[in-house]
Amino acid sequence: MTQDTADHGVRRLRMVEEQLVRRGIGDENVLAAMRSVPRHLFVPPALAEEAYMDTPLPLGLGQTISQPYMVALMTQLLGVDVRSRVLEVGSGSGYQTAVLAEVAGEVYALELLAELAERARETLARLAYANAHTAIADGTRGRPELAPFDGILVAAAAAEVPPLLLRQLGEGGRLVIPIGRPQRDQVLTVIERRGDGLVERLHTRCRFVPLVSDHDAGERRGGAHYSAEATEETVMKAVDARAYGTVQGVYYRAAARAEGARLGLRGWVRNMRDGTVALHLQGDRAVVSVMLDWCRVGPPAARVDRVEVSDATLDDTLTDFEVR
Repeated sequence: MTQDTADHGVRRLRMVEEQLVRRGIGDENVLAAMRSVPRHLFVPPALAEEAYMDTPLPLGLGQTISQPYMVALMTQLLGVDVRSRVLEVGSGSGYQTAVLAEVAGEVYALELLAELAERARETLARLAYANAHTAIADGTRGRPELAPFDGILVAAAAAEVPPLLLRQLGEGGRLVIPIGRPQRDQVLTVIERRGDGLVERLHTRCRFVPLVSDHDAGERRGGAHYSAEATEETVMKAVDARAYGTVQGVYYRAAARAEGARLGLRGWVRNMRDGTVALHLQGDRAVVSVMLDWCRVGPPAARVDRVEVSDATLDDTLTDFEVR
């Protein structure tokens, strides 16, 4: 397993400040958890360098790990603390489980895919999360024998909340779930139990894969930790980007060329007279998004203040990624 190095720690701190704090995540317990949990240990080793970019990443088996912002947002909306018992539906790699284990007392995670569940269990054990318990199970049924829960987090979308999960929500507890139709925009929804009633609050639009049970898992294989990008079709895209900050004389161009080539993008990068770095990126839309997240961080010696992005026209003459 890849170690948690000083460089990973720096990238993690940047992730929190640039991707979470600036976008409105303000719960100090959640921010502390996101600073602490080594996301690169929950992704395939080949993707460790992309672990702290604000994007979902593939886990294999057709599954993804959700982008850090979505993990932080859902945890913040859940509103749990060290006294809380939490049920997580769709634990995937275990990253969201670890974040919840940092802020809650006990976390019971359910994952439909046995291979993913075992990987998550092993990683969580190595990181000594004794309060995180992973089971291979149909998340739509929850864990009635352990109910009631102070919080239930569901990382896949449903047309309506599974009734069995609502029954397992304790007094004052919250359930956070994407509600909507498959392959369409959904709404991240918070449901709170108050006495005999439920109070529903709509938060933000999102797109998750469908929540499925073991009845139809063979056909759709849902239930792992997904985010909006996981359901988008492959679409070619071209963008022009401009990086501002300390981006010249710090190997930004060389590192960008290497990263663009590694991701299989076509395009170029060059220094501008005003001290900025210009880039042209084209390729699969999701991969372009990954590269833009890299641009917002850059190599270790860089300090990127902002990256401006605009749509561009595909250039069929480009065959690789080069420095100009």
